[in-house]
Amino acid sequence: MTEKEAAVIIGKIVSASSHVDYVCQVYGEGEAAQPPAPSDYGFGSFVAIQQDADSLLVGLIANTMLLNPDFGSLGPRLSPEHDLEVFSPDYLAEQATLVAIIVIGAIGSEASVQQGVPAVAAPIDAPVRRLTDDEIERFHLDGANLRLSYLSLLLGMTANPLMPTLLQQIATELSERFPQHAAALAVLRRNLAWRSSVLPAG
Repeated sequence: MTEKEAAVIIGKIVSASSHVDYVCQVYGEGEAAQPPAPSDYGFGSFVAIQQDADSLLVGLIANTMLLNPDFGSLGPRLSPEHDLEVFSPDYLAEQATLVAIIVIGAIGSEASVQQGVPAVAAPIDAPVRRLTDDEIERFHLDGANLRLSYLSLLLGMTANPLMPTLLQQIATELSERFPQHAAALAVLRRNLAWRSSVLPAG
């Protein structure tokens, strides 16, 4: 893990709608020593939700939501916006970027890996960060074999309209990361493209 990878924290868990569906509030200015860049929490990014010192949940960023309580407010402001930074800093904190995370597995103590629904959920305020390259490799490779058993979990989420795009993005990224498995991942991409075009019509 490089120093940069160790330092960048995306945000914290603020809610969950199920055992695998979480919402992370992205840290903004003043909330972290090094606020994340938009590329750190882009769609399809692999992320880690830290459970404790020895274990983490592995997830994928599956959506982005912007929270702006000021939208639609037509009343006059008591202070200009630049004055609010000094006199009412909490007012600005009400605007937030939220990202939806789907948990697809876990990495436990001694680098043990589980793909699929983890047994233990993440706590509120758990820190969220990008998964490092080494962790992505550890999560997906079992010796010379590529592990993708979490795909069945994602394929079952048919109510999510972004899921076909997310699955295609995963297959593309993994083929770039693991060129030795590019042929198998190309077959997977074709199957996913077929599912997204044929199944909705049926």
